[in-house]
Amino acid sequence: MKLPVVSLKAKRNSLHPWIFNRMIRHPQKPLKPGTLVEVVSREGEFVGRGIYNKKSNIGIRLLTENISESLGKEFILKKLEQARTLREEILGIHKTSDCYRLVHGEADGLSGLIIDKFADVIVIEPYSAGYIGIMNWIVSSLQTLYPDSTVAVRPDARNAEKEGVDFTKAARDYPCPDSVTVCENNLRMMVNFRSGHKTGFFLDQRENRFALSRLCRNKEVLDCFCYTGGFGISAKLAGALSVTGIDLDETAIETAKENARLNSVNIPYIHIDVFDHLRKMIKNGAQTDVVILDPAKLAGCTAEIKRAQRTYGDINRLGMQVVRPGGILLTCSCSGLISEKDFLSILTRSAAEAGVVLQIFKIKGAAPDHPFCSIFPEGRYLKAVFARVFPYTGKKPSVQNN
Repeated sequence: MKLPVVSLKAKRNSLHPWIFNRMIRHPQKPLKPGTLVEVVSREGEFVGRGIYNKKSNIGIRLLTENISESLGKEFILKKLEQARTLREEILGIHKTSDCYRLVHGEADGLSGLIIDKFADVIVIEPYSAGYIGIMNWIVSSLQTLYPDSTVAVRPDARNAEKEGVDFTKAARDYPCPDSVTVCENNLRMMVNFRSGHKTGFFLDQRENRFALSRLCRNKEVLDCFCYTGGFGISAKLAGALSVTGIDLDETAIETAKENARLNSVNIPYIHIDVFDHLRKMIKNGAQTDVVILDPAKLAGCTAEIKRAQRTYGDINRLGMQVVRPGGILLTCSCSGLISEKDFLSILTRSAAEAGVVLQIFKIKGAAPDHPFCSIFPEGRYLKAVFARVFPYTGKKPSVQNN
C-alpha cells in the first residue's frame, strides 16, 4: 500500500515515537486526521511510517522505522502476538489472573493504543485518530488470537476531542457488554463498562493490591478513593480486621458494594469527600493501622501540574496524621507528569507538615503488563510508595529570616 509522504522541516535528533507539529512540513493538500503516512527527513531520507494528524499536538505517531516493514493487518497481528508473548509466555499472568493489559501503547510499538483483556472481553481504547480507519485490522487480529473472546471498542470523548475525530461508529460497530466478572489472584471483581473509568478497571495496580493485602492481617484499614473496592477487598480477603472504603463517586461505591458481596466480605462504604473525612478523623483524634491513598490522575497536562502538586501535598499531609504510630501508608500517583523524584519531594514536605517521619520500605510502579521502553520513558507513570509512619519526636527547627 502506497502511503502519502510527509517530510520534516527540522532535524530529528531523537528515537522518540512522537513527532510534534512544529517539526513537520505539512502537505499543501490536507490529509484527514489519522492518515497513515510515510515520513522522510528534510533531506528526503526515510524516517519511518506512522499516523499523521495535523489537528493533534502530536503530529505524527511513528509505528515503525524499518523501511522494509509495511503498515497492514500483518503488521498489527505481529505486534499483538509480541504483546501476548510478554503477558502469557514470559510473565504468565494468565495463570493467576484472567485480566491484564495486552497493549500498552508505545511500549508495545502501537503508539496511542490501549487494549485490556477482561476474562473473555477484550476492550480497545484508541487515543489516536489513526486507529479508526484500521480498526477492522485490530479486531480481526484479536479474534485470530482470542477466538472465544468478545472484542469491544470503548473510546474516551476527551481523546476524540483532542484528535478532532468521532469514535462513535467504532464503538457502535464493536459495543461493550454492560459488565464482566474477572479474577485477579484470589480477588473477584465485577467490571462495569457503563460507568468505569478508562477501559473499566485499573489493572496497573494488580501487584500493589496483592502486596498491600499481605500487610493487612489483623489490621484496621482505611481505603481512600476506594473506587470499585480493589485494595480494600484484597485486604479483607487477606485477613484485615476491618476495612472502610470512602469515595465521592456514588456509582463507583455501588460497584464496590457489589464487589464486596461477590467476595463475601463485609465492608462499609461511605460516600464522602476524602479530604472532609480525614479532617473529621483528625479533629476527633481517630487513627487507623493502614491508610491507602490512590486518587485519580490529578495532572493531565502541564497547566495542571502545580495544582496537582498542592493536592497531593494536602491529601498526604492529612492521610499521614490518621495513621497510628508504626502503621502503614500506601500512597500513589498515576500522574505521569509528576516524576517519582517530585512525588517523593511532596511526601517529604507533607511528612514535615504533619509532624511525622516516613520509613519508606518499598517503591513500586505499574504491574509488568504495563511496560515502558527506553525510547518512551513517559510510559513509566505510576508511583506507589509503601511506608511506615512514626511521629516526629525531635525539636522542630526554627525558621530564621535572612
